[in-house]
Amino acid sequence: MKVFKAFEYRRGATILHRIDPRSKLVYLILFTSLVVYFTNPIALLIIFLSFLPMVYLGKISARWSQSLRGSLFFIVFIFIFNFAPTAYYSGSLLDAAVSAIAMSLRFLNLISVFSIFFLTTSPEDLTQSMVQLKIPYDYALTFNMAMRFVPTLSREAQYIMDAQRSRGLEMEKGNFISRIRNYVPVLIPLIISSFRRAELVADAMESRAFGASKKRTSLYVLKMGRGDFLFISAALGSALVLFTVNLLL
Repeated sequence: MKVFKAFEYRRGATILHRIDPRSKLVYLILFTSLVVYFTNPIALLIIFLSFLPMVYLGKISARWSQSLRGSLFFIVFIFIFNFAPTAYYSGSLLDAAVSAIAMSLRFLNLISVFSIFFLTTSPEDLTQSMVQLKIPYDYALTFNMAMRFVPTLSREAQYIMDAQRSRGLEMEKGNFISRIRNYVPVLIPLIISSFRRAELVADAMESRAFGASKKRTSLYVLKMGRGDFLFISAALGSALVLFTVNLLL
């Protein structure tokens, strides 16, 4: 469940934490587009290395590395899933290896860029920025609550797994099918708990007359400053450089 550490926001006073969510959203869209577009493993590796200064500025190296370690299983699975069919149909192990490495790096980069965004962006500020971008408040709130529930459900799943292990449930033993069956005693209470939590949230929203008024007011309004425009300019410049490097490779 370490992969969900990418969604656990903690308040900070770093430069990256103070950047407006809309500016970081531009960065997220730009680099996600580059990761999806690039197919060269070297270019994808350069993109991954470009995330390291952002991790340092945001002081999120510990949780970022945890999310990467948690996604290691999926990275290996993606590599094998792409290597075997490509090697079978193309007959070239080298081409298959290059394609599999590229897909694995692509997934690694996506985890990294989303980690940087969510680990340094307050859910409240993100919701407010979405509202100021003329996104309906209902959708913004739904997205915000979904992001909040991801780490919560991750922790709850870990608690349930620990409780089941204390009762003698061995999840790591047996073949692949057996391991999937071993997770049934974890999934059932987790699903039930999720429904209960959703019902509590619905009751809380209803008690606060959510949706009674069509016109909403905000306690504060986000304003973009000089630092935000410098950040966007740096993101655009970096994206252009990476795009040029990809063309030269």
